Amino acid sequence: MRESCKISEGKYQLKVETMESMVELLLETLGELSPTELRTFRNLFLRRGSLKLGWLTLEKLELKKVVFPVVQTYGRQSVELAGKILKYMNRMDLVEQMEGGSSRAKKKRFDELLSAEIHRVSAVAVRKDLVLEILTDLKAHEFWKFKWFLQLMQFQKSFPQIPWSVMQFSNRADLVNMMWTMCADRCLQVTEEVLMDLHKSDLVEKLPVGSSSFKEKLPVVDLWPELKQKVKDMESVIKMLLEELHDLTFWDLEDIRNILSWYPCNSPSLSIYLKLLGMKADLQDTMLLLVQTYSEHPVDKIEELLHKMGRDDLVFALTESKEKKHFVGKRSSTLIQKVATMAAVKSQLLETFSYLNHNEFEEFKRLLQPMIYLEDLSEIKTCSVTEIQNKTDLVNVMVEELGLKSVQETRRIFMDMNRTGLLKMLPGTTPGIKEEPLTSLDPVDYGSAERDSSSWTKVDPEVDRASPDEAPTYSLQSEAGQFECCVSGLRWVCKEKVGFRYRFCSWEGHMERMESRGYRPAGPLLDITVFTGKMMEVQLPHWVCIGDVPELLDNFAVLHVNDCGDVLEKVTQVTATHVGLTEPVFSLLAAVINYLFPPRITCNTLIYYQPNTPFLKLHVYLIPPDPALKQLIHREESSSGYDVIKKPRPDKPLKMDHGFSLKVTVETATIQPPEITLRHDSQDPNFYEVFIENPDGKFNLELLQTPSEKVWFCEIRKV
Repeated sequence: MRESCKISEGKYQLKVETMESMVELLLETLGELSPTELRTFRNLFLRRGSLKLGWLTLEKLELKKVVFPVVQTYGRQSVELAGKILKYMNRMDLVEQMEGGSSRAKKKRFDELLSAEIHRVSAVAVRKDLVLEILTDLKAHEFWKFKWFLQLMQFQKSFPQIPWSVMQFSNRADLVNMMWTMCADRCLQVTEEVLMDLHKSDLVEKLPVGSSSFKEKLPVVDLWPELKQKVKDMESVIKMLLEELHDLTFWDLEDIRNILSWYPCNSPSLSIYLKLLGMKADLQDTMLLLVQTYSEHPVDKIEELLHKMGRDDLVFALTESKEKKHFVGKRSSTLIQKVATMAAVKSQLLETFSYLNHNEFEEFKRLLQPMIYLEDLSEIKTCSVTEIQNKTDLVNVMVEELGLKSVQETRRIFMDMNRTGLLKMLPGTTPGIKEEPLTSLDPVDYGSAERDSSSWTKVDPEVDRASPDEAPTYSLQSEAGQFECCVSGLRWVCKEKVGFRYRFCSWEGHMERMESRGYRPAGPLLDITVFTGKMMEVQLPHWVCIGDVPELLDNFAVLHVNDCGDVLEKVTQVTATHVGLTEPVFSLLAAVINYLFPPRITCNTLIYYQPNTPFLKLHVYLIPPDPALKQLIHREESSSGYDVIKKPRPDKPLKMDHGFSLKVTVETATIQPPEITLRHDSQDPNFYEVFIENPDGKFNLELLQTPSEKVWFCEIRKV
C-alpha cells in the first residue's frame, strides 16, 4: 500500500484540530461547575461501564483530570455524553452552552503548557477513533481474525501481550483501549500490520500517512537466536500440511470443528473450536490454529483428527510426507512465520516440562497461579491454573496469557523449585549462568557521549515539608549549564535560567500497569514541574546494572504518567546510572526496563528495632533504592514505635526475583520468614523479623544468596 493512498497529513491535522476544539469546549463548560458538582459529574461518568481509569479516583480533583480521560476514552462522543450527564444534573444552561458551540471557548486563550496537553490528548483521541472506525468496518468473523493476528504479531515482535482470555470476547471499543494501553504510540502501526495480514489493504487507507514509520522491537528469533532452527522446522511442517491437505472441502473442515467441539477444556479461552467457529476458518486458518495449539506434535494430532473422520487416505499421505524435507524459503508468508514462532516457543516449553514429575508439575502450577488471570486488563475470572491437568493446555494458557513473559516466569519458578538444571533448556538462557560475573557500576558510553560525572555541577535543593506525613518537595534553580541534584541524582542541561520542583512518588497502581505492558520499574518515580525556562536534556537516575541487559536503547524506556494515561518514550542515552531524554516533556517520569530481563540492581538494607524492651526485635528490609518506598517504610515503622539503625547497604548489585536468606550469628535467634525474594513491592514490602530473647554483646547480620554465598553483612552492637 502506497503512502499516498492514506489520509494526508493535512486531513489528519484537521481531525486533531477539531478534537482540540471539542476538548477546549469541555474545559470551558465544565469549568463553570463547582468543586462538588465536578465531583458528581466525575462519579456519574465512572459509573459508565467502559470508563475504567484509575487516575480519575485521585483525591485532588482537577478539571483537566476529569476532561482528558473522558476524551481519551470516548473521543468524538465525549460532548454528547457530557451533555446527557449535565441534563441529569439539571445544568441545562451548560447543555445549551455546549450545543451552541460555546463561542467563548473558541476565544478563550489557554496557557502554553495546557495547550500542549490539549494537543496531546486530542492526537491520542483521534488515533483511537481512527482505529475504532476501522474495527467497526470489519465483519464479525474478520474481527475474530483481527484479534488472533494481533496476538500473533504482539508475540512475534516481542510486544507486551494482551491476555487472550481478555481479548477473545472483547468488543471493538474495549479492544482499542487495550491496544492503546499495550502499544501506546505504536497503535496505528500495529493496526496497519494486522490489517495487511488480514488482506484488508482497503482499510489501511483510513490510516494517516507515516503510520508505518516506526522502529520495530527486536523479533523473538533475534532475541533468542537458538530458536531459529525450530521456527524454520515449524514453517516446514505448516507448508507440508497446506500442500498435502489442500483438497479438504468445506464439509471436511466442518467435521474437524465438530470433532474438536467434543474435546474437553478448562476454559473458553482454551477452546480451539470457538476460535475456528468465530473466524469461519478456512483451510489455512485451521492448519495454523492446530499447529499453534498442538505445537509439540501437530502432525500427529491432525492425523488423529483425520482418522476419526475416516480419511485414512490423508493419514497415509501425511505419514509419507513426514519423511520428506519441506524447505521454506522467502515465499513463506509473514503469518506462517508468526504462527511458527509462537509454536516453537510452546514446543520448547513443553519439551522442558516433560522433565517434571507429577509432584513437580503440581508445584509449578501452584507457583504460577498468581501470574495468571490477575492481569490488570482481565476482569474475566476463568479457571484456576491448578485445575489444568494437561501440560499442553498449561503451556497454551501461559503463552497466550503472558506472551514472552511466560518464559521468564518459567525461569523464575524453576529457580524457586531449585530445578536450575532445566534453565539451560529455556530460550534466552546463556550457558554458565551461575558463573555470571558481577558488573562494575562505573559509567559506560552506550549510544551517545557520556559526560564524566565530574562535569556535572552538584546543586543542593530547597526542601519544603508540608507535613510529616507527606513526601517533601524539592525545588531547584540554575543558570545555563549542566547540573545534578545532590538528593535525587537527577541531571539536567539547559541554555537559560531554569526553575523546577520535584517530589518522589509511590509506584502503587503504576507498577501493575507497567508489568501488564511488559516493563518493570528501573528507577524512582519523579513528579517534575518546570516553572521557569526550558531544559534541553534531562537524565533520570536508575538502579540497574546495565552489563546484564542487551540492546540497552531498546530495552530501557521512560514512563510518562499524565492525564492522557501511560506513555512509554524511547530513551536517547543509557549510562551506568542514568537514562537520557532530549527536549523532555514533564509529568510523572521514571526509568523502566523490559520485564524479560530480571536485572541486578543496587539495593538498600533498612534496619529498625523496638527500643526499651528486655528482648531485641529487628525488622530488616531488602529493597530497591526507591526514596518513596523508603519514606513509606520509615513512616510505618516510626508510627509503630520502632527506631532506625543506620548501616551500609550491599556494595554489589543483587539479582531481582531471586531469593535471599538472613542469618544471625546468635544461636537462639529466630528469623521469619527464612527467605525473601527481592522484588519491588510499592505498598507492602516484606521484611525479616529477627527476635533475640536475651541479647548480649555484639553479633552479625548476614545476607545470603545461597547457603554459602554471603552478599552483605553488618555488625549490631549493644549500647
